[in-house]
Amino acid sequence: MNLTTRNRFQNHVESLTSIMDAIPIPVCLFDPSGKLEASNHLGERLFKKNMSQEFFRKHLKQIYKQSKILLSHNIRIHEKEFFLTAAPVYNGEKIAAIIALFEDAQIYKTFFERKLETYKTTISDLQTIFDNSYDVLYVTDGKGMTIRVSSACEVLWGKKPEELIGHSVFELEREGIFTPSATRIALEQGKKIEVIQQTKTGRRLMVVSTPIRNVDGKIIRVVNASRDITEIQELEEEINRMRMMIEGYQRQLSDAQQSLKNNNHQLIYRSKAMSEVISMLFKIAVVDSTVLITGESGVGKEVIANEIHQLSFRNQHPFIKINCAAIPESLLESELFGYEQGAFTGAKKHGKAGLFELANEGTLFLDEIGDMPLSLQAKLLRVLQEGEIMRIGGQKPIKINVRIIAATNQDLPTKIAKKEFREDLYYRLNVIPIDIPPLRKRREDIIPLIQYFLKIFSETFHVTKNFSKSVTDLLEKYDWPGNVRELKNVVERMVVTSDSKEIGTDNIPKYILESIEAPNHPSRPKSGIEIHEIMPLKQAVAQVESQLINMVAQESTNLYEIAQRLGVNQSTISRKMQKYGLSQRSS
Repeated sequence: MNLTTRNRFQNHVESLTSIMDAIPIPVCLFDPSGKLEASNHLGERLFKKNMSQEFFRKHLKQIYKQSKILLSHNIRIHEKEFFLTAAPVYNGEKIAAIIALFEDAQIYKTFFERKLETYKTTISDLQTIFDNSYDVLYVTDGKGMTIRVSSACEVLWGKKPEELIGHSVFELEREGIFTPSATRIALEQGKKIEVIQQTKTGRRLMVVSTPIRNVDGKIIRVVNASRDITEIQELEEEINRMRMMIEGYQRQLSDAQQSLKNNNHQLIYRSKAMSEVISMLFKIAVVDSTVLITGESGVGKEVIANEIHQLSFRNQHPFIKINCAAIPESLLESELFGYEQGAFTGAKKHGKAGLFELANEGTLFLDEIGDMPLSLQAKLLRVLQEGEIMRIGGQKPIKINVRIIAATNQDLPTKIAKKEFREDLYYRLNVIPIDIPPLRKRREDIIPLIQYFLKIFSETFHVTKNFSKSVTDLLEKYDWPGNVRELKNVVERMVVTSDSKEIGTDNIPKYILESIEAPNHPSRPKSGIEIHEIMPLKQAVAQVESQLINMVAQESTNLYEIAQRLGVNQSTISRKMQKYGLSQRSS
């Protein structure tokens, strides 16, 4: 360095000295030979002994040779630690000096130790919160690699934290550890999501997955909060089962109360035909076969269905009934099969169990099955075949254990021929057929039923009344097209409207009397029984007897019934039928 340059540099050094003195740490300026050119008062005290050249050779010479900058290099001077930061000072293109700053390491150590302790406490607090949070926390990086997970993970996913950390959620999802991966969905959609997750351990979790972004908007973390809802779901299912049972029993209780009110809950019969039906009930009640009850309206199909249920092992469970003709087609499906939440406008918040679910373990009585829409017949067939139902709006089938009893007053084979009823469903229902004969075909039951309903209504209305023999004789001759239901209503009407204790013929409804007195009534001679020529009286009597006995015999099932209708004993009928060569109709 020439003299001029040296003088100029020396002037700069002198002007820097006042600035360096204001810096609260040792600052020194060394020339290329290692000589201490300048320093603040703290730097001067640091190098008060002639040791600058030795220090330069050891720590700063490489800066001069390689034009490097030294940052926070740890050194010891006078047994004291410093962080050395040094850089070359240029004069033109050449290095004229090296400036060095000496920061007391102890100050930084104390600062960082305090900071470190604070961080440790914070981390410890966070770990405590992490491990004891009600929700299990699961953290991944922006690529789905597991970084941290709560210790409770072993209960939920069957894996310890160390078995999950470092593994991709995509890999864990493929292994079936959890399905689906909430992190995967959050990364794919780029937003916070909520999913229901199924785990390999059989747990069910509600997972909220939240992406964390950096200042550039890139996802760098995904934090999942997983809550075990297995027990909650099981509790909800149990509540739903209890709700269904309560609804079922409420419906059954309502039906039972209505049945008691209608006083039609007992089997009253004397005829052989009904004896055969009742005998059949005892045989089929102990099995689970599907039953199809046929018969005219009002013959008591529901009473028979209820009796089958009461005699069966299912009698401690619901007996649910529905009239397929009484409910609009649009509502019948939801009544039978139920619906899920939000299945349609106006649906209940928690959905609704259908009658199949309410009757689970019990019996479902489908009255007027012939009026079921074809669209629902297919669903009913599936129930009979698979033993499961699907709610409206549902995603999974529900297993049920229900005995089906169906009833109709229609001719199903005729409806099948007209494509109005499914043939396959008919054969599924018609496993055990029971046909209930109309009241006119079992006249022996008319008087017992009259006496039964008379007793019931006398008790109900707190009166003491009875029928005269002429009344019962007339009522026995009536054909009762409405069957037991019509008979019951007529008895109630006569009990209520009669003024005396003995109910006489004047209380019989006019339409019944007109029907009995009609020329074509079975109790009156047909117009064909006429005498058009004079003949011996004995021959005329024989002709009338023969025609009359033959007429009644063709409408009756046994000698007792013929004798009852003609007002003679059985032996007389037997003898006269042999005399005239007559025979009964085949039953």
